[in-house]
Amino acid sequence: MLILKKPDTAEMDIITMVHCICCNCTNEETIQAMSKDAGAIQLQKMGWRAYEKEGETGANACPACVKELEEIEEEENAE
Repeated sequence: MLILKKPDTAEMDIITMVHCICCNCTNEETIQAMSKDAGAIQLQKMGWRAYEKEGETGANACPACVKELEEIEEEENAE
């Protein structure tokens, strides 16, 4: 006779993930991390940054947008 029960929790793992969305282009990154702080450190190593510039604050920007922001800053400073 077949008896069906709930899944066996002893055979499961808890995996904590951190999800981040770029405030400029909406690029998304999901990484394994045990806390938001640990996730922020990993994302920083990958090139993600929060930023501030005159009249604008960005919560999280992906590496491509960070590079673009740096290029814009260089152009503005060259003028």
